[in-house]
Amino acid sequence: MVEKEIQMIADTIGAKYEPKSIVLTSKKINNLNELISFKIALIVSDDISSISELECKIYIDVDSEIPYDIVIYRASEWLYLKEDTTTFAYKIYSQGVWLYGERLS
Repeated sequence: MVEKEIQMIADTIGAKYEPKSIVLTSKKINNLNELISFKIALIVSDDISSISELECKIYIDVDSEIPYDIVIYRASEWLYLKEDTTTFAYKIYSQGVWLYGERLS
């Protein structure tokens, strides 16, 4: 199950930045069954000139009461890395929950 807070952040990022996909990679729940943090992966166009600038803009523009982390892949590197079983991209592809956009195969 995806908590509504996570989906709201994904929808906000999706509407503002139009990535190809957003995938929930992990979430942390405390012993009271409350969401305390989460990590999402964005797959973006190869045309993005600076991944680090995009990441900073997202953190500035998309505020959340629940802390979150972002990892960003360009589409071309995603297509390559998701096939390598030793990469985080492979783990995301095989175990992540798609929140926005298409599941890039």
